[in-house]
Amino acid sequence: MGNVRKFIVYRSLTHHERFELQLEMGENMRRWTVINGIPLDAQARRIAVEQPAVPSVGRKRRGRNAVSPLSGEPVSVWDAGEWYLAGDAGGYEAGHLRFRLHGALLQGRWALVRMSGSGAVERPPWLLILTSVRDRQRN
Repeated sequence: MGNVRKFIVYRSLTHHERFELQLEMGENMRRWTVINGIPLDAQARRIAVEQPAVPSVGRKRRGRNAVSPLSGEPVSVWDAGEWYLAGDAGGYEAGHLRFRLHGALLQGRWALVRMSGSGAVERPPWLLILTSVRDRQRN
């Protein structure tokens, strides 16, 4: 099942369809800006642009207001909880990270898949995909 790590989803208070997904990896929080919300059905795909990692800090509680570390815009904690690796340990480096989220709002399996394209792109976008709704086997 892998190590238990924390995740946080921030929602922009100025751009209501912009979210930031943060996954704890080692000492840092890997971050993706997700436009049009976190996908809640398996038919939806969302573009997720990876942002520079920030140091991992204490757990956040849902509803708390904060400020985005890079843009300085006001955000609220939309959801937080634990995430579990559901695929290969090298998935992030390989560009296909499969994981389970167990939060107050988000419960299920997602995948982050790095998109490939032509030309040199410093930070290629990823797709955030819901692969299955809440895993009933986990309590």
